[in-house]
Amino acid sequence: MLAITILSTAFAVPAPIAMQATPPAAPAAAKAAPSAEALQQRVVKLYETLNEKYAKVSNPTPEEIQKMQADVAAQADATLADLDFATLSDAQYAAVEPIIMMSPKASDAVKALRKAQAGQPTLAGLAAAIQAAGLSMRSPEELAASCDVLLSHPALAEGMKGEMATMALEILSQCPAESLKKHAAAIEKIGELFNADAPTGLLVSAESYLGVANGTLPKDKVDAVRAKALNAIDSRYASATGRDRKMLERAQKYLKGAAGRGELIGFTCPPLTCDWVMRADGTSPWKSIADLKGKVVVLDFWATWCGPCVGSFPKVAEMRSAYPADKLEIIGVTSLQGTVAHQKRDPVDCQGDAAKEHAELMTFMKDMGVTWTVAVTKEDVFNSDFGIRGIPFIAILDQDGKVVKVGLHPESEDEIRKTIDELLAKGAK
Repeated sequence: MLAITILSTAFAVPAPIAMQATPPAAPAAAKAAPSAEALQQRVVKLYETLNEKYAKVSNPTPEEIQKMQADVAAQADATLADLDFATLSDAQYAAVEPIIMMSPKASDAVKALRKAQAGQPTLAGLAAAIQAAGLSMRSPEELAASCDVLLSHPALAEGMKGEMATMALEILSQCPAESLKKHAAAIEKIGELFNADAPTGLLVSAESYLGVANGTLPKDKVDAVRAKALNAIDSRYASATGRDRKMLERAQKYLKGAAGRGELIGFTCPPLTCDWVMRADGTSPWKSIADLKGKVVVLDFWATWCGPCVGSFPKVAEMRSAYPADKLEIIGVTSLQGTVAHQKRDPVDCQGDAAKEHAELMTFMKDMGVTWTVAVTKEDVFNSDFGIRGIPFIAILDQDGKVVKVGLHPESEDEIRKTIDELLAKGAK
């Protein structure tokens, strides 16, 4: 479990995108790269090694996590050391792509290669620009520059009609707002593609698009794209099956929710129906979020099976101890999952038995030293009103119950504390 936690929190892996171009031929003296199958086995072996090495580690200190991440990076570097990425076929590249972000050397090499290829005014050049941006997500400045290239690319409009749309819009939704505002015309042009004839892949990316458009385009234009996309999704959903149907349903929920409507930040907190509210000492301090008016509220959406969520507990505990309970409430928001993935004992199946899951959650909280309140809501932890696609996910409410910030990670301690301090100072006036 912990090896996966380390990889999940430290390395973001962009989805494979075929370059749609033949890579340059290797020099005659160069050694041929292993086959795609052989490279895939390397990746499997690396994951097996890391899981075996770290599976039994529990509650590591920040220093221990740093050492483990350095070890992961070193092993990934060694796994990919003999490869010349400029000579790999699409199949070979796809085989190793899951661990490229784990290897600083490989990541830098591929990023430099893709930035050079992004100069091509073709779909292959656009694919390279998308991959370069995906590999630049650790640095806001570098990501902003990569997004500038992506949004000004000659093949952007054509690429958004195909399979590149999903990854491109996901990356753009992470770009700094100031960088996006410079490209309002290009962003508006992408919005025109959300119509009844749009491919399903683009329609299900409406969530990411609205994340890009909100704050960049006038609200009336964003609302118009949302309405068109929702109409197209509703129509397509009726006949969709399998994975497409599930993705369309998720997009429906988002577009109809507060985040999709652009009514989250600055608005009253969306409904959270708390069926179970408890602290590890067995007390139930309140019944409704509305009871907390007058306090700053930090909502930390999580689940017991989520490694990064549990891995962030020390940060949450530090935050809890740093502020008085009458000024700040921290709530670990989750929903019934059907199982409790204990860290210090075997997981327990609770499917269909809410009381059993609540009892197991109490045990989990005591085992893990949870010092803040935990609430189980009727709404799914992947709450569509908040636009949650991954957890942990932190939202902050002011003393009036209005949403101030969303989408933070517990590791973003400085930003979270700065927001809390500003709200407390404002409330003290």
